[in-house]
Amino acid sequence: MKRRHLVLVWLVLLLTLTTLLNTFAAQRPTQVRLVMGYIPNVQFAPWYVAQEKGFFAEAGLAVNMDYGKVNDVMRLLATGDADLAIAGADEVIVARSQGVPVSYVMALYARFPAALISLADSGITSVEQLKGKSIGIPGFYGTNYIAVKAILEATGLREQDVTIRPIGYTQVQSLATRQVDSVIGFVNNEPIQLAEQGIPVTTIPLDSYFGLVGHGVVVGENTISRRPELVKAFVTATLRAMEWALANPAETFEICKKYIPELDQVNEPAQYRVLLASMELWESTVTKAHGLGYSDPKAWEKAQNQMAKWGIIPRTTPVDRLVTNNFLR
Repeated sequence: MKRRHLVLVWLVLLLTLTTLLNTFAAQRPTQVRLVMGYIPNVQFAPWYVAQEKGFFAEAGLAVNMDYGKVNDVMRLLATGDADLAIAGADEVIVARSQGVPVSYVMALYARFPAALISLADSGITSVEQLKGKSIGIPGFYGTNYIAVKAILEATGLREQDVTIRPIGYTQVQSLATRQVDSVIGFVNNEPIQLAEQGIPVTTIPLDSYFGLVGHGVVVGENTISRRPELVKAFVTATLRAMEWALANPAETFEICKKYIPELDQVNEPAQYRVLLASMELWESTVTKAHGLGYSDPKAWEKAQNQMAKWGIIPRTTPVDRLVTNNFLR
């Protein structure tokens, strides 16, 4: 009897220990690698807010924001070496056309953020006036180049009618020193920096020329199928942070300061205006109808067809593989 009693005691202890270990594992946050694609910046405010206000922790996530230069982040997402990334919708279309299985799961920028920016005294007040002018872009790739293709097509101009000049990410300096007649930048960035320097500019938003949304959250297809709860938790925490930030812009900026070491070395009022301009891009007529983070599949289809027409992608992909709104609340 004593021996049997001892066995029962050991079984109870074993079951108790197993329960405790399982409980501890369940309470331990899930480690998440989020590739930012850029240096710390106020444009990443939702994720700073989610971290600071505990929205990630409440979702059971421990998010590591990776600012390092990452080559071919889309393939890292596809292989699972990165969990999520902040990237442009055009990057997803290009990756899918090359057979890289990634999907866009929520929009940060609900509107295409690109803009044509020129000095106020240049006389360029419409895209039709670009003929014979130079346009500075980072290079013949990405969002800025797509924006040039879109406005040229809309105006009936050919690439030979303008001078497209790769200038890297020096739009502000290149325009201020008149190295180019105009640049393609983002409405929430370069125009504000130039205005801060006292340089009057004309800014023409290009979302009416190319309707694709801007940057958002991108995930590998394997992560979506094998770890949907992780994606859902991350998206939900991000949406909570966006809603909170929209209601508390000044406090959001104070939170950003904690995550951007160099912010005290630049003009804070200008950076606050960048934040406010970025927040304006979070909302559109589409998000007002469907909620923050929503991305219109019809816009994706139209944009993808344009990119195929221009030869930017070799083939198209079914839209439901490019974007999903299933993780939104």
